[in-house]
Amino acid sequence: MPTIYYLLGLLYLVQGFPYGLQSGLLPVLLRTQGLSLSHIGLARILYLPWLLKFLWSPFIDGHWSRRTWLLISTGGLAICSFLCSLLPLGTDFTLLAWLLLIMHFLSSLQDVVVDAVAVAALTQDEVGIGNSIQVVAYKFGSIIAGGGALTVLEFVGWRVVFILLAVMYFIAVLCAGFTKAIESPVRAHERGHQKPTNRKKLKDLVRKVLKVPGTPWAALYVLSYKLGEQGSFSMVPLLLLDHGITPAELGVWNGILSLGFSILGSGFGGTLLSRGR
Repeated sequence: MPTIYYLLGLLYLVQGFPYGLQSGLLPVLLRTQGLSLSHIGLARILYLPWLLKFLWSPFIDGHWSRRTWLLISTGGLAICSFLCSLLPLGTDFTLLAWLLLIMHFLSSLQDVVVDAVAVAALTQDEVGIGNSIQVVAYKFGSIIAGGGALTVLEFVGWRVVFILLAVMYFIAVLCAGFTKAIESPVRAHERGHQKPTNRKKLKDLVRKVLKVPGTPWAALYVLSYKLGEQGSFSMVPLLLLDHGITPAELGVWNGILSLGFSILGSGFGGTLLSRGR
């Protein structure tokens, strides 16, 4: 198996950690400390960097190398995880919220870079497998930081959980720094090719995308599906918690088994895609 597969798998794995923390671990902890459902719902504003990543994508494409951006984003995530381990469980949510917001921002930067690496490194025949690795690794990372962390939290403690996440980020930093699968410099002809694209107005790009047949309906379908999915993932566990289910049990059933079936479906879909079906 090509080295790029292992690198993409590791990078997408650690990229799923902030989502797992935000969707799996944090809501349950906040609910056990007495926060209302409305306050927990407001915490979803921390996902904002993912909605705004199109603003800094052109800057990332036009400055520095992909390796540099990976080292900055992944190294920053390792530092944030370590800082989270220093916060005592039950501390003021404001400090944790700021750290999570920074982690979402860095993770969105990493997503732009890793996608660029995948597009540049994968051949047409490897795209199906690469897409499967992307989805499966990301969801598996969210399981580790969400349901997995919630399951073992009472046994190992808050500090150990975040230290382990920081170690995983540090391993990803080492891989990104030394692997030859990433092109280190930004070539001159690539930089020259990107400039015209970066100068296009956003509204022109949106207009071209919407002109593609079926795009509005596809966007509506994806939006409705994701809203329903996010609503069930965020609210159902809290309702179960209010009815006596322990956090560890929620970690197993809602954080591990449910996403495990999602991973199986993603892997099956990627296999069909690689076969051209």
